[in-house]
Amino acid sequence: MVGASILAAALAACGGTSGTSNDGDGGTPRRGGTLIVGEDSQPLSGFDPIMAQAFNAKRMVAQFYEGLLSLGEDGQTIEPGLATEWNQTGDLTYEFTLRDGVKFHDGSDLTAEDVVFSLERIVDPEQHSPYSSLYNFKAITAPAANKVVIELSEPQASLLHLLAQPWSAGIVSKKWVESTDADEQKTKENGTGPFKLKEFREGSLISTVRFDDYWDEGKPYLDGVDFRLMADESTRISAFTSGSIDMMQARVPKNAEAVKAKGLNVGPAYNLSYWVGLNMTDGALANPKVRQAISVGIDREQLIEIGSQGAGELAYTVPPADPLGSPATKDTPNYQYDPEQAKQLLAESGEKDVRLKLILQSENQNALPTAQLLAEQLGKIGIEVDVVPTPFSTLVSNLLSGKWDADMIVLNAALNADASQYLALWFAKDSTATKVDDPKLWQMMSDAVTTTGGDEDRKARYQEIGDYIAENVYQIVPYAAPSAYDMWTKKLHGFTADASGTRILLKNAWMG
Repeated sequence: MVGASILAAALAACGGTSGTSNDGDGGTPRRGGTLIVGEDSQPLSGFDPIMAQAFNAKRMVAQFYEGLLSLGEDGQTIEPGLATEWNQTGDLTYEFTLRDGVKFHDGSDLTAEDVVFSLERIVDPEQHSPYSSLYNFKAITAPAANKVVIELSEPQASLLHLLAQPWSAGIVSKKWVESTDADEQKTKENGTGPFKLKEFREGSLISTVRFDDYWDEGKPYLDGVDFRLMADESTRISAFTSGSIDMMQARVPKNAEAVKAKGLNVGPAYNLSYWVGLNMTDGALANPKVRQAISVGIDREQLIEIGSQGAGELAYTVPPADPLGSPATKDTPNYQYDPEQAKQLLAESGEKDVRLKLILQSENQNALPTAQLLAEQLGKIGIEVDVVPTPFSTLVSNLLSGKWDADMIVLNAALNADASQYLALWFAKDSTATKVDDPKLWQMMSDAVTTTGGDEDRKARYQEIGDYIAENVYQIVPYAAPSAYDMWTKKLHGFTADASGTRILLKNAWMG
């Protein structure tokens, strides 16, 4: 799943159990043991942090790379990372003091030059990073060997949270990147994180080992983590409950409940939006009345009951689980189910024999029932929908290249470090993925980032944007529901299932 991704505030849990394993019998953390993780897919974009927008890439990058800052276990608190101190020295200026003794996995020392290079690389147009539009960098300098100064062109409320995640701000070695082929960077890594790559087998295994020179003394406790590709969820469940693997993520709520009933650890669930992106550049969906007909022609309550197995709620593009997100309501524009109005709008549109192609991730079993039910509902108002399961790699490539080969693309959100990321994925100005041309929307998105009014102001602005998108039907959001459930063996202690679902806190876990 593309995400776009990993929020920086206390995230409202919706169901599930405690996010931390029961350490009552875990005792003192101890070294040793290799954790075996069953994964549904391997990173499409590889291990380059600034390209890791898809969920499967973030999970790997989180073990290899780090940002200047980090997020606390609550998903909200900004804590030291590769920088031990940071200060806002002016309205648009931030100074960071680098941690002493940090090494990359190849043994080289982290320098301020590496940090400057890494951040400039994110916004370099030639890199095509999906995170480039999120930053307002004016200049990045290194006035001393252990100092980095960021000067912004305009206020950016999201800055510190973006710098606290490995994917949107992972620090790389300048020398290594410049001497390593771009294709090699997909299957190799050289970060500062707790684990380093031991072996990569395409479509089979990603094996990691403890980085012995890791700056956080004594960590990680595990000897390593092996990520084994097991695409089928039922296969992963069987392997997990039999003890063949120690950790996995499930997408199907009933599978999470079944595992929980067996007394195994199941992490908390977070309501994340189920997105249906619309290609509005040409064809029937360029007609606003067709889009309105679709929105009022779907029964969201039925979709929640059947598609999410009752676990969902009404939502905007920015999901309710995000601290800056809000649930939608039946009063949200074009959210009230009215099939007769839908038929009337379709007739008024002048479009005849509307037939749409909808693609969704073939590996995500939980997305299919919603898509099929959505197609059935739209069939009743006179719109035919062909549901086409598509390999995740193809779907993401289509989305990011702008060559959709579809009228609609379905994705499940993952929690992002800042609310701006959800919108940037679909609507960023000048992005190849963007299928809307609306300067007012772009200004609203910019204002939500540059405001200095605090989180409550930003939250209100994102709700306003949600209503605007719903009014113009730039996207269909059937509901928000848990998209993944972390599960781990009772033998693992000290692990916290963080809200991003990327297992970013594995360095704190040990086997016992």
